[in-house]
Amino acid sequence: MLKRSISISLVAMLLIGMAAIFPVKAVTADLYIDPAASTFYSDTTHVNDTFSVDVKVADVTNMFAYEFKMKYEYAVINLISAVRPAGHFLDPVDPLKGMVVVWNLNYADDGTNRTIYLGFTLLAPEAARSGNGTLVTLTFKVIAAAPWMGSVTATIDLFASKLADNTASPIVHTETDGTYEYIYAPPTSTHYLSVNPTTTVKAAGAPIVGTANAFFDIYVDVNNLNYEWWVVGIEFKLAYNDTLIDFISATVDPWLTAFGTIYMVPPLEAYLPDDFAYLHTAVVLMPHSSPPAHWNNPISGTGHLMKLRFEVIYQEAFPWYDQSKLDLFDSKYSDILAIPVAAVLPDVDGLVKINGYVIGRQIDMYTQWPTPYGGQSPNMPSDMFWPQKQVELYANVTYNLWPEQNKIVAFEIHNPQGEIVDIITAISDENGVAHTSYRIPWPCFNTSALFGIWNVIATVDIACVVVNDTMQFHFDYMIEWIKVTTDKTEYAHGEVVHVTVEYQSYAIMVQDVLLTVVIHDELNYPIGKQFKSTTVGDEDMELWCQYANYTMPFDIPIPKYAHAGVATIRVNALEGFPWYGYSAWTPEITLLITILPE
Repeated sequence: MLKRSISISLVAMLLIGMAAIFPVKAVTADLYIDPAASTFYSDTTHVNDTFSVDVKVADVTNMFAYEFKMKYEYAVINLISAVRPAGHFLDPVDPLKGMVVVWNLNYADDGTNRTIYLGFTLLAPEAARSGNGTLVTLTFKVIAAAPWMGSVTATIDLFASKLADNTASPIVHTETDGTYEYIYAPPTSTHYLSVNPTTTVKAAGAPIVGTANAFFDIYVDVNNLNYEWWVVGIEFKLAYNDTLIDFISATVDPWLTAFGTIYMVPPLEAYLPDDFAYLHTAVVLMPHSSPPAHWNNPISGTGHLMKLRFEVIYQEAFPWYDQSKLDLFDSKYSDILAIPVAAVLPDVDGLVKINGYVIGRQIDMYTQWPTPYGGQSPNMPSDMFWPQKQVELYANVTYNLWPEQNKIVAFEIHNPQGEIVDIITAISDENGVAHTSYRIPWPCFNTSALFGIWNVIATVDIACVVVNDTMQFHFDYMIEWIKVTTDKTEYAHGEVVHVTVEYQSYAIMVQDVLLTVVIHDELNYPIGKQFKSTTVGDEDMELWCQYANYTMPFDIPIPKYAHAGVATIRVNALEGFPWYGYSAWTPEITLLITILPE
């Protein structure tokens, strides 16, 4: 038996090597790479992605063994595996009747190219094979990035190949190499300009025309500008009502200057056919070196392009009110070759709201939130409050805009059912501001009855005349769940659970939210998770009584060690990680799925 085993091994090892000694038969066959051309584009394929090619044989007769070498440029692509797939051309009927002669994936390295050396043979009494089929599947990793507006190429070079029949005679054949090309493709257009803040409010109070309070700043932001576009110039126009506000100045923001030297085209002021004024300007990133003009980097990401200063030039007495649009239009982008870069998303415009000034006996009640989110100005609502949050109440008492001191201000608070919850008073200070506070009760049952619109009225007597101000605000969890769904209900090990979380909020001011999705298997082991940081809040006080809806997707794979059975998806929303001292915004929501046994 030992002699027989040695004999079989020697035959297997010598089978291909002997091929060079025997006479050549007139057989036509082809050893080739399939696909012949592996072509990829940077908008869909990325560095570290993988792709596979097959080494195949065609039109072969009585093939019993093969060996070949193959080289490739490993700074461009890198071979990570070479396997004989199930049912390959020389797959033996008896698994013991096939043998790897050589399987070296790092056979040689000349500093540029890496060579592999592969060989396999059938063993008697296996029958030789004829026809077409796959010998080996090669999997490569993409290493070199495609240069901007260019490509990288490599050859998958077959050489020193030998095919032998069942008599150890060589089979005449051709070798056909494969090619690889990775081509730059423009990324998806997701960039747009926006006015920041979206809404600017001048609250009712003392007259502002001709004072320092008449001035305000806005920013024109660029959003989601992909580095791969190589944008170095951005142009825009901004329309506004120059009977209400006047353009004062424009300055380049420090965020933009971090990319290099910026030239700002001096704003040109003109008029549209509807008599609205507009300004026209642009920013250009100058070359980092020249000649010839060369840029080390483009403008990319999200940030302020320019700060624009305006002045309110017209205002009347309350209840007068007016507003001016801040409309972006004719936005243009240019790359380093002065080629236009298209944008498919619309720009986000802005708005300036100006309330009339107030005189006589006045009381203005508001909360701790900054203007305009705290209810500043007569009968304006405040942004929302949530469980455990203390409500700070302020009342600014004036006569002809001059502070009224030592005035007793009464506050009456009603819950959403109209019931009186609290009555408290405070005395105005030297600035005419009275301050007190309370915390919304949080009983041990039926807390949902507290959710809704709360009403507060503040009154004060000024020289035998009682004046008042009213204010409303929402009390609710910061986050209210709408629903949690998955793409299906049953998953096998290795599959990805696509979770969609839909939620809503009454928040007006921007609030940080950490969304967490964790899957527990049937034995309550956490087997997969994903965390995402986002925000809620649209900064538009006109929408204070409406939910804003949000959607966030999550993708969580099912690992091999997960126990089959009913699994629970547990979804939470927090202000931040508890490790850093943050707490939950709302109770947890769950969803059940099934993990299938193997």
